[in-house]
Amino acid sequence: MSRTGILFILVGPSAAGKNTLMKRVQKQLGDLPQLATKTTRAIRNGELQGQEHDFVTIEQFGILRDSGALIEYTPVHMGDWYGTPRQDVEEALLAGRDLIADIECLGAEQVHDAYPDNVVLIFLSPSRLDTLAERIQQRGGLTREAIADRLERAKFEMTFAARCHYLILNDIVEPAVEHLRQIIMSERVRRRREPGDAHPLLVKPVFHSAAIGLIQYENQLLTHANTIGYELPTFPIEDYTRLPHDALQDVLQATFGFAVSIEAVSDRRFDFTAPHYVTMAVLPQDVYLYFYYRCRSPRGLLSVPGWSWQAVDDLYLPSAIRKLLTR
Repeated sequence: MSRTGILFILVGPSAAGKNTLMKRVQKQLGDLPQLATKTTRAIRNGELQGQEHDFVTIEQFGILRDSGALIEYTPVHMGDWYGTPRQDVEEALLAGRDLIADIECLGAEQVHDAYPDNVVLIFLSPSRLDTLAERIQQRGGLTREAIADRLERAKFEMTFAARCHYLILNDIVEPAVEHLRQIIMSERVRRRREPGDAHPLLVKPVFHSAAIGLIQYENQLLTHANTIGYELPTFPIEDYTRLPHDALQDVLQATFGFAVSIEAVSDRRFDFTAPHYVTMAVLPQDVYLYFYYRCRSPRGLLSVPGWSWQAVDDLYLPSAIRKLLTR
C-alpha cells in the first residue's frame, strides 16, 4: 500500500495559541512543514511571504476562487479572505508528505470533507474561555471593533470542537506542545499502519455536547424538576453536523408545541447563531461542551406541564449567565 500524506489542521478561536504550538512542534519533528494558505489580509511584522500565508490581492484571490484553485475560501475577520490551495495540498498528500495548517473552522471542515482519509482536525482552546479575551487584548494593534468581532466569532467556533478528532487545552504551552506531538505521532501510526513502530496510540476523546435554553420571563427562568433540584432546558446534541442553535430550536418546538426564538446575535457571513455563553469540562477521554442560548419566552409557556418558573436568584448559575439575564 502506497504511503499518502497527512494534513494536520489546527482549529480554534483567535488567540487559542495555534501558531505558537505549531512552531514548537515543527522544531521537534523537523518533517512537518506548514501549509501556506492564501489570504488577502496585510502582512504583519515578522511574517514572511509564502511561509504561513501566501499574501495576495483581492483580485488575485478572486481569480484563484473562480478557477477552482482553492479547496475552500471564506471571509474571517473584518472582511479579510482566506483560502486553502488545492494544488499544494494534493501534491503533498500524493507524495506522502505530511503538512500542518492553521485553518478557520468552516474551512477546515470543507477540507476534511474533501480528503477525509488524510485530514486530522485538532481543536485548540484554553480551559477558561474568558482567557481568550485577555489574550486578544494583550496582542495590541486591534480596534475595539476588531476585538469584539473575534470574541463574538469565538463563541461560534467553540461549537465546532465536537466535530474535531482531538481537543488540546492550551493553558500552559509545554504540555500542550507535547500533547500535539503525541497526536501527530499516534496518527502517523494509526493511519499508515506502519509495522515495527512502537509508539503508543492515543485514545481519541469522546465529546458530549448539549444546548441549553435560557427561557426567561421577567426575573424567572423556565426549569424542570429533577432529583437534585431544578435544571434548565438542556438537550443533548446527537448530530454534530448540525449547529447547536438549530438543534435547540427543533427540540424546543417538539417539547413545548410552538416556536421559541433565540435572541443570540447572528453573523450574516456564516449564517449562524452564536451561543451567548459556553462552558467546557474535560475529564480523562471525555469532553463536555455546553452552549447556552437566551430565548424569547411567549407568555403561554407559563402553563407547560412538567415545567415551572423559578426565580433567577434561587438558581445556581454562573455569574456570566446572571449578567446575561439582566441585560
